[in-house]
Amino acid sequence: MRRGLLMLAAVIALGLAVGAALIWNTRRSLPFNAEGRYFDPETAIVIQEQSVIAYATLTVALGLIGVALGFMARRP
Repeated sequence: MRRGLLMLAAVIALGLAVGAALIWNTRRSLPFNAEGRYFDPETAIVIQEQSVIAYATLTVALGLIGVALGFMARRP
């Protein structure tokens, strides 16, 4: 039971890491202005340049957590 829950948590963490990586990859190439902002006219959302760093950090953290949980689940 414990092993199954750890594997489920690992898969969820790695899935979230992939999602954050996709958002990071999309936002890192946006044409930010001198103030570090990008306005999306289709959705009327202002995106801050600092969000790129936040999503990269979230990707790495969730990836490490997912790998650690995966190793813990495989341990007897």
